[in-house]
Amino acid sequence: MNDSKLSLKHALKLCHQDMQAVNACIHENLQSDIMMIPAIGHYIINNGGKRLRPLLTLLIAKLFHYQGNRHIPLAVVVEFIHTASLLHDDVVDAADQRRGAPSANGIWGNQASVLVGDYLFSRAFQMMVKDGDVAMLGLMSDVTNALAEGEVLQLSRTFHVEMSEAECLEVIERKTAILFSAATKVGAHIADQPQEIIEAMSEYGMCLGVAFQLMDDALDYIADEKTAGKPVCHDLEEGKITLPLIIAMERDPELRAQVEIIAESEEHISFDRNWIRERVLHHGGDQFTMQRAKDYANRAIALLPTHGDREIISLLKALAIFSAERPY
Repeated sequence: MNDSKLSLKHALKLCHQDMQAVNACIHENLQSDIMMIPAIGHYIINNGGKRLRPLLTLLIAKLFHYQGNRHIPLAVVVEFIHTASLLHDDVVDAADQRRGAPSANGIWGNQASVLVGDYLFSRAFQMMVKDGDVAMLGLMSDVTNALAEGEVLQLSRTFHVEMSEAECLEVIERKTAILFSAATKVGAHIADQPQEIIEAMSEYGMCLGVAFQLMDDALDYIADEKTAGKPVCHDLEEGKITLPLIIAMERDPELRAQVEIIAESEEHISFDRNWIRERVLHHGGDQFTMQRAKDYANRAIALLPTHGDREIISLLKALAIFSAERPY
């Protein structure tokens, strides 16, 4: 097991009691006499992956020696917003799998998935109103709006073969990294840190989130289907022109021409996945993307404060590295 993977386990162990409280809070706030709501909610959350976003909120609060308990429900708010976006994403992408398991919409249908996603958004705002911090409500309403804009932006760039690296990063920041940024900003805010520290932690989260998503984009071309839980070149199948493909197309006119044919065809999924993958790897699209991920991870590390709990600072450095080196 590599050091970065160990760092995630260490962070989860350090925050074990808080994460148990987060899980209990999730369960409490998924209660409804409409049985489909807890059924879908628990299903997608339990299959949602690493819980990095709430973990970051807990770690940043602990970094600055926060002694209250607001970090628990607010970490759940971040997780609910993330989960709602996953439910909506899978409907938009017509995905029938998530992390190797059937997607919620594949089991319950698109209508149920969209409506339960709406429920999670509204529950998150109920929880923020109960928290009573107008600044927090403003922060998370801005984040939710930006997230929705990011979703529409990505949709508007479906099969956008002219996609540049800058446009690709804009989608990542507005659709994915914004919630990492919110998670870290929440932790610093409730720990009553100065504004410059809050903004630095927010940017740390943004850089970590970009690194995380860039690595995800690279894994779409280098991971096997069993490890990734989805087929090779799944992003292209969904019309997502990500950085590995952008770089490879810049270096390979034949690849670019083939992607243009795929984009213009009525049946986008009819293409040779292995040929596309081989061209991307041959031209180093994966390596370029992973290097960009490492660059963002290093930017995240440089934003960490010099004060606070030293063990957690080390863990936050290791988590940034993990985001750019993870094998899954």
